[in-house]
Amino acid sequence: MTLPLARTAPQVHGLPLLGPALDLLRDPYRWWANQYLEHGPVCRLRLPGDGEWFVVAGREANELLATEGHRLFRQDLTYPQAPKLLGTPNHPSFTEGSLQRHLRRQIGPGFSRQAVGPHLPAMTTWVRRHVDTWTPGQNLRVAEQVAQLGINCVSLFATGKEFGPDTESIRRYATVFTGILAMNWPALLMRWPWIRRTRAALDAMIAERLADHQRHPPGQDRPPDYFDFLLRGTMPDGEPLPDRVRVVFGQIPFKNMGVYAGRVLNHLLVQLVQRPDVLARVQPEIDRVLADDEITLEEIASMHATKAAIKETLRLLPTAVSVQRTVAEPFEFEGYRFEVGDRLFLPISATHFLPEYFPDPDRFDIDRFSDAHDDERPRYVYNPFGLGNHGCLAQGMFESIAVVTIGTVLHRWKLEADYDLRTIVDALPGPWVGHEMKVVARRAAAPARGKRRRSPTQRYTLSTALLDAIDGAPEHVLEPGGLLFNEGDFADRLYFVVDGQLRVTRKVEGAEPTELAIVGPGDIVGEIGILHELPRNASIHALTRAKLLAVDGDLFRRAVHENDMTAREFAELAVRRQASTMIATTLRLGKSPSLGGRGAVRELDLPGGTILYRRGDPPESFYLLLEGSVEQLDEDETRVARRISAPDSFGETGLLDGDVRRATVRVTSKGVRLLALDRAAFTAMSRDGECQAELSIVSGVFEIEDDFNPADYSQS
Repeated sequence: MTLPLARTAPQVHGLPLLGPALDLLRDPYRWWANQYLEHGPVCRLRLPGDGEWFVVAGREANELLATEGHRLFRQDLTYPQAPKLLGTPNHPSFTEGSLQRHLRRQIGPGFSRQAVGPHLPAMTTWVRRHVDTWTPGQNLRVAEQVAQLGINCVSLFATGKEFGPDTESIRRYATVFTGILAMNWPALLMRWPWIRRTRAALDAMIAERLADHQRHPPGQDRPPDYFDFLLRGTMPDGEPLPDRVRVVFGQIPFKNMGVYAGRVLNHLLVQLVQRPDVLARVQPEIDRVLADDEITLEEIASMHATKAAIKETLRLLPTAVSVQRTVAEPFEFEGYRFEVGDRLFLPISATHFLPEYFPDPDRFDIDRFSDAHDDERPRYVYNPFGLGNHGCLAQGMFESIAVVTIGTVLHRWKLEADYDLRTIVDALPGPWVGHEMKVVARRAAAPARGKRRRSPTQRYTLSTALLDAIDGAPEHVLEPGGLLFNEGDFADRLYFVVDGQLRVTRKVEGAEPTELAIVGPGDIVGEIGILHELPRNASIHALTRAKLLAVDGDLFRRAVHENDMTAREFAELAVRRQASTMIATTLRLGKSPSLGGRGAVRELDLPGGTILYRRGDPPESFYLLLEGSVEQLDEDETRVARRISAPDSFGETGLLDGDVRRATVRVTSKGVRLLALDRAAFTAMSRDGECQAELSIVSGVFEIEDDFNPADYSQS
């Protein structure tokens, strides 16, 4: 049976001439979900002066976009004026097919969390310097202040230099550019004198900094950045990116921060300031991570409440509310036929407001994004950064910038936002630019600077092929004096130090090599050269007998591109899997000679819901997960604070410090299989067992220092 055409779908009604435009402007976030609930997954609408559009909404529509969008839809047909506005047809957001995939690969790693890591100190320093100029009683224009913070951070990340104070012009220029493309604003707006001046100044700045990067390659004087990726980028035929393409690609971080990310930072700040209960949960993480001059990607990854607040802000106040596409290939969906040339709105955020996915959807609740709920939420219902082949590249970078900017503001100052959030639509929905916050008082000094331990890494669901490749990573053993690699060598692997110490040196003309560092268990070496395709910038020799895990560079690049992992997260995942497998195999086969009657190791199969221990219980065992996962509960045992999955471990803190259990741990619904080492077995293996080095890795303890503080660990 032939299905009816989409033009017969229900019509969204509105006012004469204006259609539903006023209702959409009044509530741009919730409106799309309301139309889905009223009309179903397919309907039609007309906007003033813009003809007919078809709306395709719901989880299944989001899945269609994510899995088939590259085949069914064309972005270049939706935005035909983009090449003229940009001055080039080559742009990953406005091309399709193999060219689009190639261009995304050229710049994708440059927007990863790994790439932003080396620039965290500079960004943090700039933001602190700026917010320290504020004074109690001052009223802040939120949009302007957030633009200054965000655009200067993204400039430091992309170019290695701050942008300067005049960020408002970039924010306004990015808004107009987006309005012309997405909202059908007149293209003549690009001829306004201030728009032409801003665009020319931005292009000149980008060209100048690209030229400076060519004259001064990354090395001892500066870490590599996004512009270095542009200079290495190529077209599909292998030729370097043309100059105009480099400049246009150089605009991306500034435009995105000006029009997209800046709105989210603004929203995040007001949500936290106006919600004391949420801020009370986020503030301890902010004070812990922003307390001293060292902020790392791993510490940001450990800020679970803060990241949940960012996600909940993006759920209720998304920037990617709806995406526009043009049909390139006929298809059928939910009882209707769509033809080539049909123009679609796909409101990918409509599912954010559906109670079957987010109960009580209008409530701000950061617990929606705890680890415990990750497995409960279907795919394609939470889409803060778009979907499919045109999804936003910069989501990993955004999280770090959000922590540096908003985290620093809230670490330094107590603010007051005595206003109701007002939404306007200027190219995209966002907060009214006239909102002001009051600086109330300087916050008391954060905890004193001290020794910092590595924070737990994020958990990832990687492809089977990638996990198999990780599990096959070989060990590399060096005897004292052995060479790992020389300065100037080709970078093909990164290394995670399992045991022993290595010396890092760099050549000095006319003198002996200078020592840069001594690295040991838990350290990672070699990642910068791989990601940025640079030769080794130092030589490394073994001081003692050393054991390392050698991870292939291509695997690392895949993990960065596909999963936005950092080098440390990737290497720790690899070495933990290998270490856990080695321990489990050794113990289950009874091959550990060091235990010899000292302690017991039990293999347990436990059903879902089993309580392993409760808060306040004496510590009796260390646990190594073989299959399945467990949940760590909060103090009231009403909320899941953290999920721990195989091949992770837990329970060592109590054995190390002799204190009672700090949390209740129960088995998740699917059951679990694990190894339990009692105190004697754990102590024997920690001191002299075959698995000593591996146990130190899965326990997260590389050295027990005099100032050891179990609170630095997130283990139970």
